[in-house]
Amino acid sequence: MPKAAKAQTPQFPFPMMNGDTTLSPEAMKEGMERMMALASEMTEMQREGYSAVAESARVSAKGMQEANARSLAFFQTAMGTMMEASKSIAGVKSVQEAVEMQANFSKAAMETYMTEANAVATLMAETMREAAEPLNAHAGQFVEKLNAVK
Repeated sequence: MPKAAKAQTPQFPFPMMNGDTTLSPEAMKEGMERMMALASEMTEMQREGYSAVAESARVSAKGMQEANARSLAFFQTAMGTMMEASKSIAGVKSVQEAVEMQANFSKAAMETYMTEANAVATLMAETMREAAEPLNAHAGQFVEKLNAVK
């Protein structure tokens, strides 16, 4: 019958965490140096995290500005088109002609609106993807550094 495998005790980077209560001055010095290095790395990771959040916010703001500018331009154009359609409809000679013109205008306006809505949705999806990139990269680096400490 095979022997039962002995459970392995995890080894931590600092002797005190491993249950070693008899530390030599050299071990204490080494432990303190490792803690200071870890604190320095964590401070750097925090700084990089703030930079990632700032970059993400910058990309998000830029995307929102583009979407707002595009929407404003679309609505200004749509209002001009609607005014022209109203003038054209006002000059018709029959109700049938007015109904046909209104139907054609409504169809064209809806097609234009749907095209613009899809373009803005695509712009926003791209903005979200770009805004997530610095955060994802930072998270990956953070996990790598945590795994290196083990």
